[in-house]
Amino acid sequence: MATPPKKITFEDVERDRRAFAKSLKEFQAQKGKYHNPAPELPLEKLSSCELLPNRYALIDKVRKGGTMAEIGVDRGDFSLQILRRCEPDKLHLFDIDISRLVNPEIRAELADGPGRVQTHVGDSSANMSKMPDASFDMIYIDGDHAYEGVMKDVEASIPKLKPDGVLVFNDYTTWSASTMFHCGVARAVHETCLRYPFKFRYMALQTMLYNDVMLVRD
Repeated sequence: MATPPKKITFEDVERDRRAFAKSLKEFQAQKGKYHNPAPELPLEKLSSCELLPNRYALIDKVRKGGTMAEIGVDRGDFSLQILRRCEPDKLHLFDIDISRLVNPEIRAELADGPGRVQTHVGDSSANMSKMPDASFDMIYIDGDHAYEGVMKDVEASIPKLKPDGVLVFNDYTTWSASTMFHCGVARAVHETCLRYPFKFRYMALQTMLYNDVMLVRD
């Protein structure tokens, strides 16, 4: 008879967390860099920002119609929310592995042949770079969360936005509490605001504070 797996307790997790915190402190004492802090923004980049309860309320603020993109699709569940709430004429879905896209309604859209939804499989920044300039009304970035990966998607996306197009970022944070892993999204967002004429328009909360933010051009 197989031995049942050991039950992991809260105390077990806390012991491992303390061990990780100790290792991290020692690593930082040796000048090791682990986190990606976000640089401070001037007030004018934040003065018109409105706080929203969740990301559904945020995409409800997006102007309906037009051409939109989602970078990082996973199951396609949020793709469906974009399709329903934003009513784009065309929705482009970018992901390194589209086999994970199992949402039945999105799959049905794709099965109908060339239509409102189109997939782009492979490196998202490379594929976005192939799109026509000034063609997107919204680009929703939820792909590689490492700082370098986010910035590659940002650099590829900015030329593809219409003058009044918006950038939306998921998981706006420096640290993932659920995976105990560093996250470069907040740093990338702030640096985008500092390097380019973008400012915060909306910030949408999430229960674990994996928040969303929308940037618009100044």
